[in-house]
Amino acid sequence: MAHHTRLAATAVAAALTASLLAACAGSDASNGSGEPVAGGTLNVLRANPFEGFEGDKQTLNSSYQISQAVIEPLIRIGEDGESLAPGLASSWRYTKGGTRLAIELDPDANFSDGSPVTADDVAFSIETWKAGPNYGASFGSIEEIEVVDEKSLVLHLSVPDTALVAFLAWGNAGVMPEDFGGRSAEEYYQDPIGAGAFTVDSWSANGEVVLEKNDDYYLEDRPYVDEVVSTFASDPNSVTLQLQSGEADMADEILPVTAATLPEGFAFQGPEHLTPVLVMNTKEAALADADVRRAIGYAIDYEAIADGALKAYGSAPEGSLPTNLENWAPPSEPYFSRDLDRAEELLAGAEAPDELDLIYPNDASSSVMAQVIQENLGEIGIEVELTSADAGTAYGAMSSGDFDLVIFSNNAITTDASDPAWYIVATNTMFSGYLTDEAISILTDYASTSDPAAKEAAITELQDLWSTEAPYIALAHTPALEGIRDVVHDAHVTPWGVYYFDTIWKSQ
Repeated sequence: MAHHTRLAATAVAAALTASLLAACAGSDASNGSGEPVAGGTLNVLRANPFEGFEGDKQTLNSSYQISQAVIEPLIRIGEDGESLAPGLASSWRYTKGGTRLAIELDPDANFSDGSPVTADDVAFSIETWKAGPNYGASFGSIEEIEVVDEKSLVLHLSVPDTALVAFLAWGNAGVMPEDFGGRSAEEYYQDPIGAGAFTVDSWSANGEVVLEKNDDYYLEDRPYVDEVVSTFASDPNSVTLQLQSGEADMADEILPVTAATLPEGFAFQGPEHLTPVLVMNTKEAALADADVRRAIGYAIDYEAIADGALKAYGSAPEGSLPTNLENWAPPSEPYFSRDLDRAEELLAGAEAPDELDLIYPNDASSSVMAQVIQENLGEIGIEVELTSADAGTAYGAMSSGDFDLVIFSNNAITTDASDPAWYIVATNTMFSGYLTDEAISILTDYASTSDPAAKEAAITELQDLWSTEAPYIALAHTPALEGIRDVVHDAHVTPWGVYYFDTIWKSQ
Protein backbone atom coordinates (compact mmCIF):
# COMPACT_ATOMS: atom_id res chain seq x y z
CA MET A 1 0.00 0.00 0.00
CA ALA A 2 1.24 3.53 0.33
CA HIS A 3 3.67 4.90 2.66
CA HIS A 4 2.98 5.40 6.33
CA THR A 5 3.99 9.01 6.03
CA ARG A 6 4.13 11.76 8.63
CA LEU A 7 4.77 15.27 7.36
CA ALA A 8 4.22 18.57 9.12
CA ALA A 9 3.48 21.94 7.53
CA THR A 10 3.85 25.60 8.38
CA ALA A 11 0.06 25.93 8.50
CA VAL A 12 0.12 24.56 12.02
CA ALA A 13 3.05 26.56 13.32
CA ALA A 14 0.82 29.05 15.06
CA ALA A 15 -1.53 26.41 16.44
CA LEU A 16 -0.86 24.38 19.55
CA THR A 17 0.12 20.88 18.51
CA ALA A 18 -1.21 18.25 20.87
CA SER A 19 -0.78 14.53 21.11
CA LEU A 20 -0.01 13.31 24.63
CA LEU A 21 1.76 9.97 24.38
CA ALA A 22 -0.12 7.73 26.73
CA ALA A 23 -1.45 4.28 25.99
CA CYS A 24 -2.72 2.00 23.29
CA ALA A 25 -2.52 -1.69 22.57
CA GLY A 26 1.14 -2.63 22.62
CA SER A 27 2.66 -5.33 20.45
CA ASP A 28 5.33 -7.84 21.41
CA ALA A 29 6.68 -9.81 18.48
CA SER A 30 9.14 -11.74 20.66
CA ASN A 31 9.56 -15.42 19.85
CA GLY A 32 10.21 -17.84 22.68
CA SER A 33 12.00 -16.93 25.88
CA GLY A 34 15.37 -17.15 27.55
CA GLU A 35 18.38 -14.99 28.19
CA PRO A 36 19.56 -12.77 25.31
CA VAL A 37 22.46 -14.08 23.26
CA ALA A 38 24.97 -11.57 21.95
CA GLY A 39 26.35 -11.61 18.41
CA GLY A 40 25.29 -12.21 14.86
CA THR A 41 23.82 -10.18 12.02
CA LEU A 42 20.18 -9.14 11.84
CA ASN A 43 19.07 -9.19 8.20
CA VAL A 44 16.00 -7.02 7.63
CA LEU A 45 14.02 -6.41 4.44
CA ARG A 46 12.29 -3.07 4.12
CA ALA A 47 9.43 -2.23 1.77
CA ASN A 48 10.62 1.29 0.94
CA PRO A 49 13.79 3.17 0.01
CA PHE A 50 15.79 4.76 2.83
CA GLU A 51 15.44 8.54 2.76
CA GLY A 52 18.72 9.36 4.48
CA PHE A 53 19.55 10.60 7.97
CA GLU A 54 18.18 14.15 7.73
CA GLY A 55 15.18 13.88 10.03
CA ASP A 56 13.11 16.69 8.55
CA LYS A 57 13.15 14.98 5.14
CA GLN A 58 12.04 11.58 6.41
CA THR A 59 8.48 10.45 5.67
CA LEU A 60 8.66 6.65 5.91
CA ASN A 61 8.52 4.37 8.94
CA SER A 62 11.56 2.44 7.70
CA SER A 63 13.57 5.67 7.61
CA TYR A 64 12.55 6.60 11.16
CA GLN A 65 13.58 3.15 12.35
CA ILE A 66 17.04 3.21 10.80
CA SER A 67 17.68 6.81 11.80
CA GLN A 68 16.76 6.34 15.47
CA ALA A 69 19.19 3.42 15.68
CA VAL A 70 22.03 5.84 14.90
CA ILE A 71 20.84 9.33 15.92
CA GLU A 72 18.81 8.46 19.00
CA PRO A 73 16.03 10.77 20.27
CA LEU A 74 15.81 11.99 23.86
CA ILE A 75 12.95 9.68 24.87
CA ARG A 76 12.13 6.09 23.95
CA ILE A 77 8.76 4.42 23.51
CA GLY A 78 8.35 1.65 26.07
CA GLU A 79 8.56 -1.99 25.07
CA ASP A 80 4.83 -2.27 25.81
CA GLY A 81 4.11 0.22 23.02
CA GLU A 82 2.02 2.16 25.54
CA SER A 83 4.40 4.34 27.49
CA LEU A 84 7.37 6.65 27.39
CA ALA A 85 10.69 5.39 28.72
CA PRO A 86 13.98 7.10 29.58
CA GLY A 87 16.49 7.32 26.78
CA LEU A 88 19.19 9.92 26.38
CA ALA A 89 16.95 11.86 28.75
CA SER A 90 17.01 10.01 32.06
CA SER A 91 14.10 12.09 33.38
CA TRP A 92 11.81 14.99 32.50
CA ARG A 93 9.09 16.96 34.26
CA TYR A 94 6.72 19.81 33.58
CA THR A 95 6.61 22.86 35.87
CA LYS A 96 5.07 26.34 35.82
CA GLY A 97 1.67 25.07 34.77
CA GLY A 98 3.08 23.07 31.90
CA THR A 99 5.07 25.95 30.41
CA ARG A 100 8.47 24.61 31.47
CA LEU A 101 9.93 21.21 30.64
CA ALA A 102 13.02 20.29 32.67
CA ILE A 103 15.20 17.55 31.15
CA GLU A 104 18.05 15.62 32.76
CA LEU A 105 20.40 13.70 30.45
CA ASP A 106 21.74 10.24 31.17
CA PRO A 107 25.22 10.73 32.67
CA ASP A 108 26.55 7.80 30.61
CA ALA A 109 25.17 8.99 27.27
CA ASN A 110 27.99 9.51 24.77
CA PHE A 111 28.19 9.91 21.04
CA SER A 112 29.77 7.04 19.16
CA ASP A 113 33.03 9.01 18.86
CA GLY A 114 33.33 8.97 22.66
CA SER A 115 32.32 12.58 23.33
CA PRO A 116 29.57 13.14 25.95
CA VAL A 117 26.03 14.11 25.01
CA THR A 118 25.57 17.55 26.55
CA ALA A 119 22.76 20.04 27.02
CA ASP A 120 24.42 22.21 24.36
CA ASP A 121 24.15 19.33 21.88
CA VAL A 122 20.44 18.97 22.70
CA ALA A 123 19.88 22.72 22.36
CA PHE A 124 21.55 22.68 18.94
CA SER A 125 19.48 19.68 17.89
CA ILE A 126 16.21 21.31 18.96
CA GLU A 127 17.02 24.47 17.02
CA THR A 128 17.78 22.30 13.99
CA TRP A 129 14.43 20.49 14.32
CA LYS A 130 12.57 23.78 14.72
CA ALA A 131 14.12 25.15 11.52
CA GLY A 132 12.82 22.24 9.47
CA PRO A 133 10.10 23.19 6.97
CA ASN A 134 8.23 19.90 7.46
CA TYR A 135 8.38 18.98 11.14
CA GLY A 136 9.54 22.27 12.64
CA ALA A 137 6.02 23.37 13.55
CA SER A 138 5.73 20.48 15.99
CA PHE A 139 8.41 22.11 18.15
CA GLY A 140 7.01 25.62 17.74
CA SER A 141 5.95 25.94 21.39
CA ILE A 142 9.62 25.94 22.48
CA GLU A 143 10.31 29.63 23.00
CA GLU A 144 13.66 29.45 24.78
CA ILE A 145 16.20 26.75 25.67
CA GLU A 146 17.91 27.27 29.02
CA VAL A 147 21.12 25.26 29.45
CA VAL A 148 21.49 24.75 33.20
CA ASP A 149 24.66 22.65 33.18
CA GLU A 150 26.33 20.00 31.02
CA LYS A 151 23.57 17.44 31.61
CA SER A 152 20.53 19.62 32.42
CA LEU A 153 18.33 21.98 30.44
CA VAL A 154 14.91 23.60 30.68
CA LEU A 155 12.63 24.25 27.72
CA HIS A 156 10.57 27.43 28.14
CA LEU A 157 7.26 26.99 26.30
CA SER A 158 5.03 29.74 24.95
CA VAL A 159 1.94 27.73 25.96
CA PRO A 160 1.36 24.52 27.95
CA ASP A 161 2.19 21.71 25.54
CA THR A 162 1.60 18.19 26.80
CA ALA A 163 2.42 16.86 23.31
CA LEU A 164 6.04 17.86 23.45
CA VAL A 165 7.36 14.81 25.30
CA ALA A 166 5.80 12.62 22.61
CA PHE A 167 7.50 14.59 19.86
CA LEU A 168 10.83 14.15 21.68
CA ALA A 169 10.40 10.40 21.12
CA TRP A 170 9.95 10.72 17.35
CA GLY A 171 12.42 8.72 15.29
CA ASN A 172 13.26 11.81 13.23
CA ALA A 173 14.04 13.97 16.28
CA GLY A 174 17.49 12.57 16.98
CA VAL A 175 20.13 14.27 19.11
CA MET A 176 23.18 15.42 17.14
CA PRO A 177 26.50 16.91 18.24
CA GLU A 178 26.61 20.70 18.41
CA ASP A 179 27.44 22.30 15.05
CA PHE A 180 27.28 18.81 13.49
CA GLY A 181 30.60 17.99 15.16
CA GLY A 182 32.45 20.64 13.18
CA ARG A 183 31.14 19.56 9.78
CA SER A 184 28.60 20.97 7.37
CA ALA A 185 25.04 19.67 7.57
CA GLU A 186 25.49 17.92 4.24
CA GLU A 187 28.68 16.18 5.41
CA TYR A 188 27.09 15.19 8.69
CA TYR A 189 23.95 13.60 7.23
CA GLN A 190 26.05 11.63 4.76
CA ASP A 191 28.06 10.02 7.58
CA PRO A 192 26.37 10.86 10.90
CA ILE A 193 27.70 10.54 14.43
CA GLY A 194 24.96 9.84 16.96
CA ALA A 195 24.40 8.43 20.42
CA GLY A 196 22.39 5.46 19.17
CA ALA A 197 23.00 1.75 19.50
CA PHE A 198 24.60 1.50 16.05
CA THR A 199 27.03 3.35 13.81
CA VAL A 200 26.86 3.68 10.03
CA ASP A 201 29.10 1.43 7.99
CA SER A 202 27.47 2.21 4.63
CA TRP A 203 24.10 3.15 3.17
CA SER A 204 22.23 3.71 -0.06
CA ALA A 205 18.65 4.72 -0.68
CA ASN A 206 17.67 1.79 -2.88
CA GLY A 207 20.09 -0.82 -1.61
CA GLU A 208 21.64 -1.87 1.67
CA VAL A 209 21.99 0.09 4.88
CA VAL A 210 24.68 -1.53 7.03
CA LEU A 211 24.83 -0.60 10.71
CA GLU A 212 27.56 -1.75 13.12
CA LYS A 213 27.26 -2.20 16.89
CA ASN A 214 28.20 0.82 19.00
CA ASP A 215 30.32 -0.72 21.77
CA ASP A 216 29.96 2.45 23.89
CA TYR A 217 26.16 2.53 23.89
CA TYR A 218 24.82 3.85 27.19
CA LEU A 219 22.23 1.07 27.72
CA GLU A 220 24.08 -1.79 29.40
CA ASP A 221 24.67 -4.96 27.35
CA ARG A 222 22.95 -3.53 24.27
CA PRO A 223 22.70 -3.81 21.39
CA TYR A 224 22.83 -7.59 21.24
CA VAL A 225 23.51 -8.13 17.54
CA ASP A 226 26.82 -7.05 16.04
CA GLU A 227 25.37 -5.80 12.79
CA VAL A 228 22.09 -4.85 11.12
CA VAL A 229 21.77 -5.12 7.34
CA SER A 230 18.60 -3.48 6.01
CA THR A 231 17.88 -4.22 2.35
CA PHE A 232 15.26 -2.63 0.08
CA ALA A 233 13.03 -5.38 -1.32
CA SER A 234 9.84 -4.25 -3.04
CA ASP A 235 8.95 -7.61 -4.64
CA PRO A 236 6.56 -9.59 -2.38
CA ASN A 237 7.70 -12.89 -3.90
CA SER A 238 11.31 -12.11 -3.06
CA VAL A 239 10.32 -11.23 0.51
CA THR A 240 8.55 -14.56 0.92
CA LEU A 241 11.45 -16.55 -0.50
CA GLN A 242 14.09 -14.79 1.59
CA LEU A 243 12.15 -15.28 4.82
CA GLN A 244 11.48 -18.94 4.05
CA SER A 245 15.10 -19.65 3.18
CA GLY A 246 16.52 -17.80 6.18
CA GLU A 247 18.33 -15.27 4.02
CA ALA A 248 16.26 -12.62 5.81
CA ASP A 249 15.37 -12.63 9.52
CA MET A 250 12.66 -9.94 9.39
CA ALA A 251 10.64 -8.06 6.79
CA ASP A 252 9.05 -4.70 7.61
CA GLU A 253 5.61 -3.53 6.46
CA ILE A 254 4.79 -6.66 4.53
CA LEU A 255 1.61 -6.70 2.46
CA PRO A 256 -1.35 -8.89 3.43
CA VAL A 257 -0.78 -10.94 0.27
CA THR A 258 2.76 -11.64 1.51
CA ALA A 259 1.64 -12.45 5.05
CA ALA A 260 -0.86 -14.95 3.66
CA THR A 261 1.93 -16.88 1.90
CA LEU A 262 4.31 -17.19 4.86
CA PRO A 263 4.69 -20.32 7.00
CA GLU A 264 2.65 -20.43 10.18
CA GLY A 265 4.12 -18.20 12.87
CA PHE A 266 6.20 -16.07 10.50
CA ALA A 267 3.69 -13.21 10.14
CA PHE A 268 3.33 -10.97 13.18
CA GLN A 269 0.10 -8.98 13.37
CA GLY A 270 -0.32 -5.92 15.61
CA PRO A 271 -3.54 -4.13 16.56
CA GLU A 272 -5.56 -2.57 13.75
CA HIS A 273 -4.27 0.92 13.20
CA LEU A 274 -2.95 1.66 9.71
CA THR A 275 -5.68 3.33 7.69
CA PRO A 276 -5.73 3.31 3.86
CA VAL A 277 -7.82 6.19 2.53
CA LEU A 278 -9.39 7.45 -0.69
CA VAL A 279 -8.47 11.13 -1.01
CA MET A 280 -10.70 13.39 -3.12
CA ASN A 281 -9.53 16.65 -4.65
CA THR A 282 -12.11 19.13 -3.39
CA LYS A 283 -10.60 21.84 -5.63
CA GLU A 284 -11.80 19.98 -8.72
CA ALA A 285 -15.29 21.01 -9.84
CA ALA A 286 -16.37 17.38 -10.13
CA LEU A 287 -15.65 16.80 -6.43
CA ALA A 288 -16.41 20.22 -4.95
CA ASP A 289 -19.86 19.13 -3.71
CA ALA A 290 -19.79 17.29 -0.38
CA ASP A 291 -22.87 15.30 -1.43
CA VAL A 292 -20.91 13.83 -4.35
CA ARG A 293 -18.04 12.92 -2.04
CA ARG A 294 -20.40 11.36 0.49
CA ALA A 295 -22.14 9.42 -2.29
CA ILE A 296 -18.78 7.94 -3.23
CA GLY A 297 -18.32 6.98 0.42
CA TYR A 298 -21.64 5.12 0.47
CA ALA A 299 -20.93 3.34 -2.83
CA ILE A 300 -17.77 1.57 -1.66
CA ASP A 301 -17.86 -2.10 -0.63
CA TYR A 302 -15.66 -1.99 2.46
CA GLU A 303 -16.09 -5.67 3.23
CA ALA A 304 -14.73 -6.52 -0.23
CA ILE A 305 -11.69 -4.36 0.49
CA ALA A 306 -11.10 -5.99 3.89
CA ASP A 307 -11.56 -9.53 2.57
CA GLY A 308 -9.99 -9.12 -0.87
CA ALA A 309 -7.33 -6.43 -0.82
CA LEU A 310 -6.34 -7.03 2.79
CA LYS A 311 -6.81 -10.81 2.83
CA ALA A 312 -8.88 -10.45 6.04
CA TYR A 313 -6.00 -8.62 7.74
CA GLY A 314 -8.18 -5.69 8.70
CA SER A 315 -11.76 -4.55 8.97
CA ALA A 316 -14.25 -2.02 7.66
CA PRO A 317 -13.56 1.55 8.84
CA GLU A 318 -15.09 2.90 12.04
CA GLY A 319 -14.14 6.51 11.41
CA SER A 320 -11.78 8.87 9.61
CA LEU A 321 -8.90 8.42 12.08
CA PRO A 322 -6.67 5.41 12.75
CA THR A 323 -7.90 3.29 15.64
CA ASN A 324 -6.16 1.90 18.75
CA LEU A 325 -4.99 5.29 19.94
CA GLU A 326 -5.43 6.98 23.31
CA ASN A 327 -8.55 9.19 23.39
CA TRP A 328 -9.82 7.78 20.09
CA ALA A 329 -13.60 8.03 19.79
CA PRO A 330 -15.97 7.20 16.92
CA PRO A 331 -18.17 9.70 15.07
CA SER A 332 -21.57 10.35 16.65
CA GLU A 333 -23.24 8.53 13.74
CA PRO A 334 -22.00 5.29 12.16
CA TYR A 335 -19.24 5.80 9.62
CA PHE A 336 -19.67 5.09 5.90
CA SER A 337 -20.82 1.63 4.88
CA ARG A 338 -22.08 0.37 1.53
CA ASP A 339 -25.54 1.81 0.82
CA LEU A 340 -26.23 2.26 -2.90
CA ASP A 341 -29.71 3.71 -2.29
CA ARG A 342 -28.21 6.43 -0.09
CA ALA A 343 -25.47 7.09 -2.66
CA GLU A 344 -27.98 7.49 -5.49
CA GLU A 345 -30.16 9.73 -3.34
CA LEU A 346 -27.23 12.05 -2.68
CA LEU A 347 -26.26 12.13 -6.36
CA ALA A 348 -29.82 12.91 -7.44
CA GLY A 349 -29.57 16.37 -5.95
CA ALA A 350 -26.02 17.05 -7.09
CA GLU A 351 -24.09 17.58 -10.30
CA ALA A 352 -22.53 14.14 -10.48
CA PRO A 353 -19.32 13.60 -12.47
CA ASP A 354 -19.40 11.20 -15.41
CA GLU A 355 -15.83 10.06 -14.91
CA LEU A 356 -12.91 10.41 -12.53
CA ASP A 357 -9.24 9.40 -12.56
CA LEU A 358 -7.93 7.27 -9.69
CA ILE A 359 -4.18 7.07 -9.00
CA TYR A 360 -3.01 4.19 -6.81
CA PRO A 361 0.36 2.80 -5.70
CA ASN A 362 1.43 -0.23 -7.70
CA ASP A 363 1.32 -2.83 -4.95
CA ALA A 364 -1.00 -5.81 -4.80
CA SER A 365 -3.29 -4.50 -2.03
CA SER A 366 -3.76 -1.05 -3.53
CA SER A 367 -4.41 -2.60 -6.94
CA VAL A 368 -7.31 -4.66 -5.59
CA MET A 369 -8.66 -1.64 -3.70
CA ALA A 370 -8.60 0.40 -6.90
CA GLN A 371 -10.47 -2.29 -8.82
CA VAL A 372 -13.13 -2.54 -6.09
CA ILE A 373 -13.60 1.24 -6.13
CA GLN A 374 -13.76 1.30 -9.93
CA GLU A 375 -16.49 -1.34 -9.95
CA ASN A 376 -18.41 0.28 -7.09
CA LEU A 377 -18.47 3.77 -8.59
CA GLY A 378 -19.51 2.30 -11.92
CA GLU A 379 -22.66 1.09 -10.15
CA ILE A 380 -23.65 4.70 -9.45
CA GLY A 381 -22.80 5.94 -12.93
CA ILE A 382 -19.28 7.22 -12.40
CA GLU A 383 -16.66 5.79 -14.73
CA VAL A 384 -13.24 5.49 -13.10
CA GLU A 385 -9.99 5.49 -15.05
CA LEU A 386 -7.23 3.68 -13.13
CA THR A 387 -3.60 4.82 -13.13
CA SER A 388 -0.96 2.71 -11.39
CA ALA A 389 2.17 4.52 -10.17
CA ASP A 390 5.07 3.89 -7.86
CA ALA A 391 4.50 5.23 -4.36
CA GLY A 392 6.68 8.30 -4.95
CA THR A 393 4.87 9.29 -8.14
CA ALA A 394 1.47 8.78 -6.53
CA TYR A 395 2.51 10.91 -3.56
CA GLY A 396 3.89 13.61 -5.87
CA ALA A 397 0.63 13.83 -7.82
CA MET A 398 -1.37 14.08 -4.61
CA SER A 399 0.84 16.64 -2.88
CA SER A 400 0.86 18.84 -6.00
CA GLY A 401 -2.93 18.70 -6.34
CA ASP A 402 -2.74 17.01 -9.74
CA PHE A 403 -5.37 14.31 -9.18
CA ASP A 404 -9.07 13.52 -8.86
CA LEU A 405 -8.87 10.49 -6.57
CA VAL A 406 -5.84 8.84 -5.01
CA ILE A 407 -5.29 5.94 -2.62
CA PHE A 408 -3.06 6.92 0.28
CA SER A 409 -2.48 5.78 3.87
CA ASN A 410 -2.42 7.39 7.30
CA ASN A 411 -1.00 6.34 10.65
CA ALA A 412 0.24 7.89 13.85
CA ILE A 413 3.82 7.82 15.10
CA THR A 414 2.78 8.32 18.71
CA THR A 415 -0.14 6.73 20.51
CA ASP A 416 -2.53 9.67 20.82
CA ALA A 417 -5.52 10.22 18.52
CA SER A 418 -4.60 13.84 17.88
CA ASP A 419 -1.30 12.80 16.24
CA PRO A 420 -2.78 11.63 12.91
CA ALA A 421 -5.40 14.38 13.16
CA TRP A 422 -2.67 17.04 13.22
CA TYR A 423 -1.07 15.38 10.23
CA ILE A 424 -4.35 15.59 8.33
CA VAL A 425 -4.61 19.29 9.18
CA ALA A 426 -0.96 19.95 8.36
CA THR A 427 -1.37 18.44 4.88
CA ASN A 428 -4.37 20.60 3.98
CA THR A 429 -6.82 17.88 5.02
CA MET A 430 -4.87 14.98 3.55
CA PHE A 431 -4.01 16.98 0.40
CA SER A 432 -7.71 17.25 -0.48
CA GLY A 433 -7.70 21.05 -0.37
CA TYR A 434 -10.52 21.15 2.19
CA LEU A 435 -10.28 24.08 4.65
CA THR A 436 -8.67 23.31 8.01
CA ASP A 437 -9.73 26.21 10.27
CA GLU A 438 -12.51 24.31 12.03
CA ALA A 439 -10.33 21.26 12.59
CA ILE A 440 -7.52 23.42 14.03
CA SER A 441 -10.01 24.99 16.44
CA ILE A 442 -11.18 21.56 17.60
CA LEU A 443 -7.62 20.32 18.07
CA THR A 444 -6.71 23.44 20.03
CA ASP A 445 -9.64 22.72 22.37
CA TYR A 446 -8.39 19.14 22.64
CA ALA A 447 -4.95 20.42 23.68
CA SER A 448 -6.32 22.75 26.33
CA THR A 449 -7.89 20.03 28.48
CA SER A 450 -6.55 17.10 30.45
CA ASP A 451 -10.00 15.54 30.85
CA PRO A 452 -10.17 12.29 28.83
CA ALA A 453 -13.92 12.66 28.28
CA ALA A 454 -13.42 16.15 26.85
CA LYS A 455 -10.62 14.91 24.63
CA GLU A 456 -12.79 12.08 23.31
CA ALA A 457 -15.61 14.56 22.66
CA ALA A 458 -13.21 16.65 20.58
CA ILE A 459 -12.15 13.60 18.56
CA THR A 460 -15.82 12.76 17.92
CA GLU A 461 -16.34 16.33 16.73
CA LEU A 462 -13.44 15.92 14.30
CA GLN A 463 -14.76 12.58 13.09
CA ASP A 464 -18.17 14.18 12.50
CA LEU A 465 -16.61 17.04 10.55
CA TRP A 466 -14.65 14.75 8.24
CA SER A 467 -17.58 12.35 7.84
CA THR A 468 -19.96 15.14 6.86
CA GLU A 469 -17.61 16.92 4.50
CA ALA A 470 -15.88 13.72 3.28
CA PRO A 471 -12.68 15.25 1.85
CA TYR A 472 -11.31 11.72 2.13
CA ILE A 473 -12.82 8.34 2.98
CA ALA A 474 -11.16 5.77 5.22
CA LEU A 475 -11.22 2.42 3.42
CA ALA A 476 -10.24 0.09 6.28
CA HIS A 477 -8.26 -0.25 9.47
CA THR A 478 -5.47 -2.77 9.17
CA PRO A 479 -2.64 -3.98 11.42
CA ALA A 480 1.05 -3.47 10.90
CA LEU A 481 2.35 -6.77 9.53
CA GLU A 482 5.89 -7.91 10.17
CA GLY A 483 7.62 -10.99 8.83
CA ILE A 484 9.69 -12.53 11.64
CA ARG A 485 11.56 -15.83 11.69
CA ASP A 486 11.59 -17.84 14.91
CA VAL A 487 15.29 -17.12 15.49
CA VAL A 488 14.42 -13.49 16.27
CA HIS A 489 13.58 -12.50 19.85
CA ASP A 490 12.36 -9.32 21.55
CA ALA A 491 11.19 -7.31 18.57
CA HIS A 492 8.68 -4.97 20.21
CA VAL A 493 6.61 -3.65 17.33
CA THR A 494 4.47 -0.52 17.83
CA PRO A 495 0.98 -0.28 16.30
CA TRP A 496 2.50 1.84 13.52
CA GLY A 497 5.09 -0.85 12.76
CA VAL A 498 8.36 0.61 14.11
CA TYR A 499 10.65 -1.10 16.64
CA TYR A 500 14.13 -0.72 18.13
CA PHE A 501 16.98 -2.80 16.73
CA ASP A 502 18.89 -2.76 20.02
CA THR A 503 16.38 -4.92 21.93
CA ILE A 504 16.58 -7.75 19.39
CA TRP A 505 18.71 -10.87 19.75
CA LYS A 506 18.98 -14.00 17.68
CA SER A 507 19.12 -17.66 18.60
CA GLN A 508 22.40 -19.22 17.53
